[in-house]
Amino acid sequence: MRNFPKLLFSLNFIYIALIAAQVAAIIFLCLYIPALMPVALTVSAAWVITLITAAVLFARDAAAEVKCAWFMLICALPVVGAVIYIISAVKLRSCGILKVNGGSQTGLSAAAADLCGTVSAGYDSAKYFSDGRTFLNEVCAAVSKAHKSVYMEFFIIARGQVFNSLLQALKSAKRNGAEIKIIFDGIGSLTKLSKKDVKKLKDAGAEVKTFHKLTPYPRANLNFRDHRKIVSIDGLTAFTGGINLADEYANITSPFGYWKDSGLCIKGGAALIFEGMFLSVWNKKHQMDAPAEGKNSCLPFYDSPHGRAFFEDACVCAVNAATQRVHIMTPYFCLSEKTAAALSFAARRGVDVKVIIPHTPDKKYAFEISKTYASELKPSGVKFYEFTPGFMHAKCLVCDDSVFLGSYNFDNRSTRLNYECGVMFKGQMTQEAERDFCSCLELSAEFNEGKISFLRKSYRFVLRLIAPLI
Repeated sequence: MRNFPKLLFSLNFIYIALIAAQVAAIIFLCLYIPALMPVALTVSAAWVITLITAAVLFARDAAAEVKCAWFMLICALPVVGAVIYIISAVKLRSCGILKVNGGSQTGLSAAAADLCGTVSAGYDSAKYFSDGRTFLNEVCAAVSKAHKSVYMEFFIIARGQVFNSLLQALKSAKRNGAEIKIIFDGIGSLTKLSKKDVKKLKDAGAEVKTFHKLTPYPRANLNFRDHRKIVSIDGLTAFTGGINLADEYANITSPFGYWKDSGLCIKGGAALIFEGMFLSVWNKKHQMDAPAEGKNSCLPFYDSPHGRAFFEDACVCAVNAATQRVHIMTPYFCLSEKTAAALSFAARRGVDVKVIIPHTPDKKYAFEISKTYASELKPSGVKFYEFTPGFMHAKCLVCDDSVFLGSYNFDNRSTRLNYECGVMFKGQMTQEAERDFCSCLELSAEFNEGKISFLRKSYRFVLRLIAPLI
């Protein structure tokens, strides 16, 4: 009895009382107003569907913030929310499963072997690209010299000058006898590439597949997108990063000011693992032996909605181990709670934590979400900057002497819903990425937001609630 007053005014008691009141009201209506029986039964059925869906939701393996966001949607839209969740959550077909058979692994390499099937691999040389034009020019040059194979996997392939240059390069590769396979995402390239453009690729000698194309009927797989950027040449050279095959990435067109991006080229054994990543999507799964050792070592990795997440946990591990710096470039900043906590605690430990986000966004709602997270983390010492020349699309995480590069954004979609790829380096590549970060920092303005209106606060509040779903 001593704790009864505390229980009486607790949230749990209020929730139970409200549910009991609603149940009592339905029973009363059914007993004394028979005409309302159909309405009561309809409401009861909606409750049952909502409760069953919520039970399934919380029984599944997912981050707490994702479960809470889905639960709010399911409760706000009874039945409809349940249907949306079921369509979005069901995974119909396994795809992109890679297994690299190698020796004993330790550290992050052991985790990668367990979670996504890759291992540390040797490489002979690697090159960092700080702009899309140079990257795409080298891709086309490498493709034109291919003799064995050209495998390309992109979220966006768009008609334009870059596309025309690619066509010429593919024709040269075909004349050399190379096998050409291309995958592009069905949503990312939906309005960018017509049937005539796809025919041009086929006429240049390519086999072409559309990843999860848009269909007129519900498909659970539509929620899972192929966001990778991979070019594999003869199994000897691989390109990856954040750059798609479109004119804006080379700053031929400028819809959002200067388009800042980054990518890399790697030569040697590690390039074979990126070839394996491509083949795992082309053939649904792929198995290979670990490549031979090289002059240097790196860790290629990937994520897919059919596997267990690697990148997010690897980032948290690296941030927690950092003692000097954590430097991030990203177009979207929408973190899980554990990643946000790691960054916040690193800043409180005295680590130099800096994040560069766009000044001119391509998606305004995503920019508002980024600002929401920035405002939350600033008090802990995390510093945010806006890339003033235009749109920051580079994807990079520097933690002391390690750098993570690839196709990942810092958002829930990249870590849990997309097919992504990346690679972790130490040493020289970290130094080059850090130089690029410092160059961008000189062109950026510190994020300092004054008073915002009540409407914008309300808008951000709603976006913050549903952020884990988008």
